[in-house]
Amino acid sequence: MNSLKMDFLSSDALMSHSSVEKVSMIVDRVKGGDLVIIEGGLSPEEEAELIETTMREIDIENFVGIDIYTLEKNKKSIFGISKKKAVGLTIIGPANVMKTVKKKSNFLSMIANIGDSGASMH
Repeated sequence: MNSLKMDFLSSDALMSHSSVEKVSMIVDRVKGGDLVIIEGGLSPEEEAELIETTMREIDIENFVGIDIYTLEKNKKSIFGISKKKAVGLTIIGPANVMKTVKKKSNFLSMIANIGDSGASMH
């Protein structure tokens, strides 16, 4: 049976790492074919660095890049009125593995293609 490894990282686990360390850890795991699920998300600067680093690492035969999907949640004010969006969950994985079926701000349906995608089998 083929399977796909998913690494779930809490926001607490990432807090002790620098931005460079976070990006490096994510790129290494995704290059190995794993999905990385982060509680919360990356800062805009970290996400830009992740994309920039990924672009430098692209190798058509072995690593074609990443996809990033973010689920947001509404932050409520004291009176229950929606104040702004906050990142609830971020999913990062190999571009040749992840396929979005349906995405809304608070719902994501995704299929992971692990057959011929080059994803790591565990």
